[in-house]
Amino acid sequence: MAGTAAPSQWHLLRDISVSYAHCFMFVSPAIREPLCTVLLLALELEKALVSEEVMIRLIRIQWWDDAISAGTSHHAHPLIRQIITLKEQGILTAESLDGLCESWRSAAEDRDYLAAAWQTSIACLASIIGASKIGASNMSGSNDEIARKIGAQICQSRTRQPVTALSLDDRHALMRSGAIKSVLSGLSFMAVRSSTENSPHPDDDPLFIFKLCWHLLLRSSA
Repeated sequence: MAGTAAPSQWHLLRDISVSYAHCFMFVSPAIREPLCTVLLLALELEKALVSEEVMIRLIRIQWWDDAISAGTSHHAHPLIRQIITLKEQGILTAESLDGLCESWRSAAEDRDYLAAAWQTSIACLASIIGASKIGASNMSGSNDEIARKIGAQICQSRTRQPVTALSLDDRHALMRSGAIKSVLSGLSFMAVRSSTENSPHPDDDPLFIFKLCWHLLLRSSA
């Protein structure tokens, strides 16, 4: 009997957060998996910071760093295997992954750096477009900047702080961000909706997908 196929990274993300998964529905399947992989890694690294003991947090971050650096495609953890595959394909670089893990190590040492860790994670996610050669002609230095601002929004939403809205210049930069636009715009929209009072969290809102589609439609026609 044929074995059951492993679930996609998008399906794994959907199991964690339906609304996060919705944000990746409008990009090419060729890049959806690597994009979801980076967000899943960020969520795992964030989970490593739950302990009140700094040393335990650092040990957990180091486990991920060591597993990724070891580069074995036969690792027991499926997310590690996926990351190694993306490294071998040149979609993720050792440098970007080192920077991502280092940012979360700083957050493990001092939670005041949590926003910086999320900024680095979303910037790493956005850089995949250029590595994949999909929408590469639209890539620019401003993409890194807008990605980091949206990373800060995600951190605010996940730590139950008021989410800082994007400025008009930020929204214009987002419109010029190429193939990653729908993902970044969706993540920003979800972060803002997460902090909206008297409104259900996007994961609990059956209408969120329709609100997201309407938001992206308005942004694309603006």
